[in-house]
Amino acid sequence: MPPVDIRLERIAKRFDHAVKGEVYAVREVSLAVAPGELLTLLGPSGCGKSTTLRMIAGFEQPDEGAILIGGRDVTRMLPNRRGIGFVFQNYALFPHLSVFENVAYGLRVQGRDEKTIVRSVEAVLDLVGLVHYGRQQPHQLSGGEQQRVALARAVVFEPQVLLFDEPLSNLDAKLRVEMREQIRALQKRVGITTVYVTHDQEEAMAISDRIAVMDKGSVVQEGTADELYYRPQSEFVARFIGRTNLVEARVVAADAVEVAGVPIAYAADVGVGTVVRLVVRPEMVELHAAAAGEPGVARVVQRTFLGERTDYQVALGGITLQVAASDQHRRSPFEIGQPVDLRFHAAGIHRLD
Repeated sequence: MPPVDIRLERIAKRFDHAVKGEVYAVREVSLAVAPGELLTLLGPSGCGKSTTLRMIAGFEQPDEGAILIGGRDVTRMLPNRRGIGFVFQNYALFPHLSVFENVAYGLRVQGRDEKTIVRSVEAVLDLVGLVHYGRQQPHQLSGGEQQRVALARAVVFEPQVLLFDEPLSNLDAKLRVEMREQIRALQKRVGITTVYVTHDQEEAMAISDRIAVMDKGSVVQEGTADELYYRPQSEFVARFIGRTNLVEARVVAADAVEVAGVPIAYAADVGVGTVVRLVVRPEMVELHAAAAGEPGVARVVQRTFLGERTDYQVALGGITLQVAASDQHRRSPFEIGQPVDLRFHAAGIHRLD
């Protein structure tokens, strides 16, 4: 069966709050997910991403707008008629059933014959790397193995759409990385159109074809990880996607600006004298030791060693910049209090409108 698309057309959801009265959890969200694409809804707690996902699943009914899957209007359709697989945050495994029976449950509800059930369950357990785990009980499995059972159960009946609601939030950091890679590989192998919800920016960037950033019930920007990271359209997106420096700069020439007295070769495309806001990622700033006896333009105020990189905070005039250095194996680290000079890589700097 070829993958299908998903379209959300100005969907909205309101709830009655005991103190605030009527509150919009989702406000006029329109999105298009291409066939076979993995789109992630990313945002802080309470931004509306899980409510949006639950409306796609049919667990919540929108107050306004329409939801279409494969061109079919499913807005008022029951969840079990939408052709979706749903992976919950808490896995929702049946503790009294074996791994095999947990995965087979949906097929039994559909009335599939036993031969088909055995063949389908064994195939999907092999797909998620649990081929010999059929007789195990959920309590005998690790968190990552339980998550793979939940994933197998969601895909065993070959749904048209796969939905994930913060599926890795209960796992430790190392296992989260392993599982997100497995989910991504499986989704691409099977080719199911997928909507994935998370508040973890790194997870979203690693797993997604595209990301829709949500805030206060609305989609504020959507695009690839590269587009959101290097070309955010708002201060909210700039701060939420990765670490960043938001600095004010004064345009001093057609191809130069000045930040706290330090000139930067950067074409801001506005008139001389204009003050602009720049998004400067920590890796776009390079530190150099000031010449002997020279004060440098900045001073190191904090250093944090993180293995693959060292993070610095440097005082530049009246502002503090975050700087990420990844080549410390080639030179001695900068000391706290050390005067330094800065080099800005203009290609990675973005001006906020």
